[in-house]
Amino acid sequence: MLQLPAPTTDTPTLDELDVALSALRSDTSPTWGTMNAVQMVRHCTKFVDLYRGNVPVPGLMRFAARMVGPMFLRRLIRSSPTKTPRNLRTLPSIRAAADLDAALDNEAAALRAGLDAIAALQGSVEHPLYGPTEAETCRTLVRHHTAHHFHQFGLLAASPAGTI
Repeated sequence: MLQLPAPTTDTPTLDELDVALSALRSDTSPTWGTMNAVQMVRHCTKFVDLYRGNVPVPGLMRFAARMVGPMFLRRLIRSSPTKTPRNLRTLPSIRAAADLDAALDNEAAALRAGLDAIAALQGSVEHPLYGPTEAETCRTLVRHHTAHHFHQFGLLAASPAGTI
């Protein structure tokens, strides 16, 4: 079963992410990358959907993720979300379309619902990439990923170690 170390102290809680999301505006510009605000929120929602088992993953990708994923994730989670490499390739199924025409309020509501669902996970879940995974590990990875993108849009201030 996939279990990861605790996140860094500057990884926001799900509640802190919810508060930060309230500051996002549709015209907020990223400090890096090509996604706009609505695309970023949709991408984060799709990432949550992946962790909830709602995004299909091809068998070969599942096999590769189970072989090398735990090493990558342990290394990733030991560092701050601000240190996550930028512009990493992502699964096609969780990319947000460049021509996405959606309302930010609707996308934010979907992300909040997903974060609530992640918060409610208990015990072990069957992750589509990594197999049996502790619910807390899923929460940690969702928090880290979402914080990475919230930093991209200036929603989380860079903070001294241990605070947010």
